[in-house]
Amino acid sequence: MSSDEDDYMSTKFLEADATNQQLTYSEKRRKHLHNQQIKSYIKPRAQLEQEAREEGLKKAMDSENKGMKLMMKMGFKTGMTLGKSSTAGIHEPISVEVKKGRQGLGMESSVKRARDEQEAQEVKEAQEASKRVALDPMAYREAMAERAKEGKLTRRIGACASLCKKLDEETGVESNILWTLVPKPVTEGEDKSEETYEDFYPAEALKALKELSSTDKLDRIIAYLRDKYVYCFWCGARYDSPEDLKENCPGEQEDDH
Repeated sequence: MSSDEDDYMSTKFLEADATNQQLTYSEKRRKHLHNQQIKSYIKPRAQLEQEAREEGLKKAMDSENKGMKLMMKMGFKTGMTLGKSSTAGIHEPISVEVKKGRQGLGMESSVKRARDEQEAQEVKEAQEASKRVALDPMAYREAMAERAKEGKLTRRIGACASLCKKLDEETGVESNILWTLVPKPVTEGEDKSEETYEDFYPAEALKALKELSSTDKLDRIIAYLRDKYVYCFWCGARYDSPEDLKENCPGEQEDDH
């Protein structure tokens, strides 16, 4: 076969066919819009200033610079380093870090260092958690289920204790140790010296209440509401009398409902 003849077994025909494939209308339009966005993009002024500043700081002073002329008069030559010896000095300009916030000097670096440490700690905890999942997925699922159950109980204790406090206050009750289970609102500037309900009760009684499991705490409030106000937390209703509660309420537990 002569060199002038085309070798139809060559891959150049396949390559040419691949490059000559026509784009679909949607692909052409998407490519056109992308090119238009690139052409019409205008960098913000702050970005342009930052790029110009960084470019200027990277450049060494030339011989026409007033500062360089003064240094050359004192014996400095281009390429020399600043310092006692030629090996210990610096060759590049000192980097300038532009201060953008209103915090005091050193605060931004301190905040950044604290943020970096926190991120590193979060990454470490995430890695440890992933290792636990990889080692014992069943234990991890059980732990997550237990956490969800505890969160649900905590919310119910808060709702039940708030209802207990409301009914007590309506009937003139001035204090109840169960009120200490009402969630404390978290507000900015809260006066920590403000007296709380816990200040009214003996430390031993408070400790005994706090040491109860979440299930026991909830059961204790529910029993109090049933005995004093013939109110069923699970029914969400207050009955006319203990007899009415006994006849129409399915039971004391959630499963009874």
